Amino acid sequence: MVKAIENITTDAPLRDIRLAIGPAEALTGNGNGNGNGNGNGNGNGHVEPSLEEQLQECETRSFANGRDEAVTEYEEKLTQLRKELEDAHRLAVGNLLEDVEKNVNESMSNHLTALEGELVEFAAEAAIRLVNGLPISAEILEAAIRDALDHCENDIEVSVHLHPADLKLLKESSSELLADSPHQRRVRYIKDAEISRGGCLVETRCGLIDGSRETREKLLRATVSR
Repeated sequence: MVKAIENITTDAPLRDIRLAIGPAEALTGNGNGNGNGNGNGNGNGHVEPSLEEQLQECETRSFANGRDEAVTEYEEKLTQLRKELEDAHRLAVGNLLEDVEKNVNESMSNHLTALEGELVEFAAEAAIRLVNGLPISAEILEAAIRDALDHCENDIEVSVHLHPADLKLLKESSSELLADSPHQRRVRYIKDAEISRGGCLVETRCGLIDGSRETREKLLRATVSR
């Protein structure tokens, strides 16, 4: 049924009036009157799609276009996300390697420092044992006495306490330390069994200078342990 767009009024009734385009032809858009009996023909055997088919085709085409656009958009987002993940992974790996390198360097530095201290202590201990293993000689006694006397400031008279065996060794070797000299301070040598072999104890007006082997070993160990 064709809906009237505008009412037309005439003086006399109109007869033999018909539509130039039939209702079916108006829907299909074919107004040349060359139908094939069902309103969908154009007279040459070609069948025009119905309105429902056209709508379905349009919907299918729109869906396909939308799907293609969505796929393109999501591919771009996936590419960007993949790049961000790769950058984050690369940064995390770089930071991890940097931390590992830092920890390894610190560990190696601490280990080398500890090893260096152990080597110094080992060398000092080896030197002490080597010296203690040497037989007591006049040269060793003279070196110990001279070292202790060097710490005496300007004392004119000092007393050197020695083990009786060490004092006997100096006398037997005719050590020059036992000779009196008017140009040197007066040194008295006293036998003292409490003094260990190879060392001495120098008594001055200001106090005592401990030149025993035990004291020298303690000083050496304290020096290398700093």
